[in-house]
Order: sequence, then C-alpha cells, then structure tokens
Amino acid sequence: MREITRRRALALLGGGVLATDAVYLGAWQSSSWWGDTGAGPVYRLGATGYTPDGTAGRTGAYPLSAVRLLDSPFRDNQLRNLRYLRFLDPERMLHTFRLNYGRPSAARPCGGWESPDSLVRGHTVGHLLSSLAISYANTGDPGSKATGAYLVGELARLQRAAPVAGYSPGYLSAFPEEFFDWMEAGQTSRVWSPYYMIHKYLAGMIDQYELAGCDQAIDVATRLADWVDRRTAPLSYAHMQRILAVEYGGLPESLVNLYAITGDERYLTVAQRFYHAWFLDPLAAGEDDLAGEQCNVNTPKILAALRMWEVTGDSKYRAIAENFWQFAAGQHSYIIGGQGNHEHWEPPGVIAAALSNYTCEGCVTYNMLKLTRLLHFHDLARTDVLDYYERALFNQMLGAQDPDSPHGFTVYYTGLSAGAVKQQPLNYFPRGSPDAYATDYDTFTCDTATELETQAKFGDTIYSRDSRGVYVNLFIPSEVRCADHGLTIRQETGFPDDPLVRLTVTSGFATMILRVRVPSWADGPPGVVLNGAPLQGTVAGGWITILRRWRQGDLLEVTLPMRLAFHPAPDAPSVQAVSYGPVVLAGRGVGAAYAAADAATDATDDGAILDRIRHPAATQTAAPRPPSLPLLDAGSVRRTVTQPMAFSASSDGHQVTLVPVARAKHEPFTVYWQTSRR
Repeated sequence: MREITRRRALALLGGGVLATDAVYLGAWQSSSWWGDTGAGPVYRLGATGYTPDGTAGRTGAYPLSAVRLLDSPFRDNQLRNLRYLRFLDPERMLHTFRLNYGRPSAARPCGGWESPDSLVRGHTVGHLLSSLAISYANTGDPGSKATGAYLVGELARLQRAAPVAGYSPGYLSAFPEEFFDWMEAGQTSRVWSPYYMIHKYLAGMIDQYELAGCDQAIDVATRLADWVDRRTAPLSYAHMQRILAVEYGGLPESLVNLYAITGDERYLTVAQRFYHAWFLDPLAAGEDDLAGEQCNVNTPKILAALRMWEVTGDSKYRAIAENFWQFAAGQHSYIIGGQGNHEHWEPPGVIAAALSNYTCEGCVTYNMLKLTRLLHFHDLARTDVLDYYERALFNQMLGAQDPDSPHGFTVYYTGLSAGAVKQQPLNYFPRGSPDAYATDYDTFTCDTATELETQAKFGDTIYSRDSRGVYVNLFIPSEVRCADHGLTIRQETGFPDDPLVRLTVTSGFATMILRVRVPSWADGPPGVVLNGAPLQGTVAGGWITILRRWRQGDLLEVTLPMRLAFHPAPDAPSVQAVSYGPVVLAGRGVGAAYAAADAATDATDDGAILDRIRHPAATQTAAPRPPSLPLLDAGSVRRTVTQPMAFSASSDGHQVTLVPVARAKHEPFTVYWQTSRR
C-alpha cells in the first residue's frame, strides 16, 4: 500500500570605545576587528530562538517585547492575525483532544485538517500556542496570554488523565496512541505523521513557557518529552531509522530546546535518536541530494542539526546546516525565496521547467526563515542570509495573507506559472481559483497553522545586537528599545515604495556602533545623512557602520538606491523574472489563457512528479521544457507615477501592469516571462 505522505553571534568584544563625535568604521574589516564569529558555537538567546526579557548585553535577538511594529503592511497583517487569534474558539480547538481522552465536548467540530477523522487533527493547536505566545510577547495583548494559559491548562488536565484513558503516562494528542503502534509496525498506510503532531505540541508549550511566562507549559512539555523517551528508547537504531522515513517535523529541535531550558541531558539523547542519517549524512559530506525529496518533511531536520551544533559543538551538524542552506537558498529557490514544485525539490537549477500553480509551499519558507535567522545569529555581519531573508519575507510571506479578509486568511502555495494564483491544495478549491484562501474553521492545513506564527512575528529579525551596538537588518517601520545600550530607536520608512529610511534616537544616549545593512540589490552606494550633514566613507562589508555618542534627537537618514533587475532561470536563460530592489514584480491579471492551456499537461499527482524528478530517463525523452509564458518586452518596463511601486510594460503586444507579487491577490498573475534577453 502507498504510504500516506503530506502533500506537501557571540559577545564579540568587551569594553568600549569612547567618542564624542562620529567615528566611521567603514574601513575596518569585520573578520579582523570584530573577531571570527564562525569559530564555534555561540550563545543562543533563549531555547526557542527568541529572547526572553531580562537578558541584556548578549549577542543576538532583541526580546519581542522590545520591538514594536509601526503602521505598515506588516503591522496590518499582524493585526488581522491577532483578530483571528481572538476569534478562534478554544473549545472548538480542544474538541478532538477531549474526545480522544473520553471526555465530553459539546463544541462544534472543526473542518479541514482539524476534522475529527483527520490523521493530523490537533496540529493547529501547537502552532496556536506558539502564535499566542509570540503575539503576547510582541504586543502585550492580555487576551493572547489568557487564551494560551487556558489551552495549556486544559491540555495539562488531559495529559494527566492519560492512564485513565488507556494511554501511557505523559501522552498528549488528539489521536489514539495506537497510531504509534502502527507506525512502528511499518503500517504507514494507516497513519500520516504522528510525531509531527507531537512536535507541534512540544514547540507550542516551550513557546508558552519562554514567551508568555506560563510555568505550567514546561511541566506539560517535560512530561511529553519523557513519553517520547520511553517510546523510542527500546527501539534499535535500524528500527528508528525506518520510522524516521515518516515525517516527524522539528521534534528533535524542540527536544534540544527543552534540554537548553532544563539542562536534562536525557532530552539531548532523545533528540539524537531522531537523526535521519539517510537524508542528513549526504549534506554533512557536502552533497546536494535534495531532488525528489519533500521540502517541508526535511527542512525542519536542518533546524535540529543547527541547534545540535550550538549545544554540542560537533562541526558535523554545522556542516549539515550550512551546506543545506547554500543548496536550498541557492539553486533550489525560486525568485521569491520559496522552494518546491508540488512540495518537492527539483534537481539543482531546474526553475523554468518547474513552474506550476503549486510552487513555494508556505511551510517550507516558514522553516527556511527560521533556519536563516539562526544562521544570522552566528555571524551578525553576514549579509547573504539577510538578503535571502528579506526576499522571502517581503515577497512570499507578506503576500501570503489576504488583506481583504478581517481574519487574515492565508494560502498554501504561491504559484509561479503564467496566470498563477495563490492557492490551497486541490481538494479545497477548484484549480486556478483566485479566492483560494483559508477559512475560519474549514481549512487548517499545515500552512494555515504556520502562518499563525509567521504573521505574528514580523518584528523578530528587524534588529540584532551585540555588546558593541545595534544592527538594523530589515527596513520595516518599527521601534526598538535597546535596554542594554540605554536608548530607543525609531525606524520610519515607506520602503520599498520609498527608498528613504529614517532612524531617530527617541530617548536615551549611548556610545555604541550603529550598523545599517546595505543590501546586495542596492544600485550603488547609499546616501547617508546624519543630523543634516552628509557622511562619506561609512560603508564596507555590506554595512553602514557609525560609532559615536548617540543622543536623543539624533537622526540618521539612509537612502537605498534601487533599480530594475532581470533574473534568468538557470535552466532557460530567456525565461526571466523582474525585480525592483528586493521586490519581485508580477503582471496583474496576466497569463490566464496560458494557465488554461497548460492545465491539461500540468501533473498534479505526487507520484507523477516524483517519477519525473527521480527517473527522468524513464519518463521523458528530453529535458522538460518550460511551460508557455507571456513574452515580455524587457525594454518597455517603466515605473508609473500614478501608483506606488507599479510599472507598465508591453507583453504579447498588450500593455500590462507590474506590481509587487506580495500585492497580487484575487486574480491571476505572472512572475516569470519569456524574454529576448540573455
């Protein structure tokens, strides 16, 4: 029978350099003056990758409570997501858990992947716990804290009742424990991914403990981890490796996080049992064997590897994480930063031949952003990871939410074929539906669940810090309270519509270094003006770097020059995408006829996709050719003056409008074009 699969740093230097006027450190090389940040494990702030309050003076992230989003599309998305969190009925979300423990529930069942007969029922509750914790930490919303605490308390009651329900002590889930019996017996046609759900509960409990201060959550987490230990300890290495062929999410990452919190080495031992050698060993050796593998089944394994390096110092784990990131963010990424065609990696560099309406699943990018963020903390001055982070955040994740829905409904795929739409799995909406967003209670796919977190945590990577100062990584209107340096910085910008970024010290004073990222897409040196006076020689190594005694009222203005750029697909150079600065442009309403023509030949079955990727010689006589695409006159692209960030162009003899792909909604769009450029 066919298996059921999912479709789917360091405190670098002590002391201080005093200066009453600005000192421009543009000529200093970060590797010599700041030290080698890649020499070994760095201190991670918090087990979850976030920073609990009260940890001033350390390298890495600011507490979510220290960063406040200001008015912008990111803030709008966050507020819609918060409204949805307030709307969700905890009783409905707990319904299948209570039934599983023989408890009564009068709540109306949810639909979609949370329906009572779904093999992954309960997964959303884990992400809900995380999103509520993130929302409370970032906004201070008391309702988020209260709802999270209520869910934790109710789940704790059920967990304590596990023996009465016939389950092992510590077991917590919305489905019977026998799912694990079936999986261990190799009956993978009867189960989907039971450890995947255990990961969601464990991660949600850890976030509730670290970000929302819910002490009860860590008790639930340790009891659940103890259950995982008892369940897996008797299994042989070979048996465990067979089990790991079934999706298990980021469970080992959460186990490492639990070890970091408790200091109990048992959890580190359990995490090591979930090392999937078949997938991870080639990465340790620098081999790109990703083709044909399901993206989101495997990307969380890399997060676990990076966390293992951080706590053990074993360089093998670091090699796995770094090699994977280079492969995935490079030759396997589409222009918007997403990956996967029908949820699977194609061979390296296959982009044009892998354009479909089912590219770039949101969960994959969610995990790629988590991985990229952790890599950033190992070398704060490294800019390639931030360039990728910005591209994926501004183009895919910001645009995953429907701005016309009060609850911020989200999508599963961001399609990239001609006339694509933002799409759910096929069984939810007709193919090509322009309104294929999630619903309040009848969708709950894995992407609905991960977006609960993504849309809540836009403030988590805008800024970083070390003992010497502050890094401005992303250009998003916000305010950061730098408690360890004794000042507050406000960032105001209309970016990417406006290239000007204004950084104002709104309170306090400190002698420190302020660094502002200069992206790789910048069209020449940025303009830098401090308190009305232009500065020269401040840029080196991808950063504007200024050391001075910063005071309340200081204003740093940075202008980032942007230009149009054309990005050829590696496998078909005449197939290109267009960007302006970091923003990928899409033709609004363009390509519907092409989409209809391609529909008959676009394989939609996982088996057909895998056969083509893994066995090309047996399934085709020639290399796959790109789908039909509109012809874009590259020389005709011009920015308009009537709309912000809009461009006019000629395609197939017609005038078309190009807008940021994140703003394409409720209509077909085209990102990749046939051009005469090479």
